[in-house]
Amino acid sequence: MVNTMDKTQEKEKKSGFMQWLSEDDSPEIGIATKESFTDYFKGVKTEFKKIQWPTQEQLKNEFVTVIVIVAIISFIVYLIDLGLDKVLGTIKGF
Repeated sequence: MVNTMDKTQEKEKKSGFMQWLSEDDSPEIGIATKESFTDYFKGVKTEFKKIQWPTQEQLKNEFVTVIVIVAIISFIVYLIDLGLDKVLGTIKGF
């Protein structure tokens, strides 16, 4: 019981970042823990099953959206480049 009180009092004395560094009850993540590789990969497999993969229709729609946005931004950059080329050409006298 005394040991628990000492840790609690020690945490109360520390604040902010130093308290965060010294917390013993924080969960450990990944390979840094003392779990075996098989436990780690079992956890990865469990988490992998939770992934919601997009349907083929969603994938097509998002692909088309990305291509259209990239084309629009590329065209805007092209127009800016063309404009700056004209402006600099007139300044230099070409």
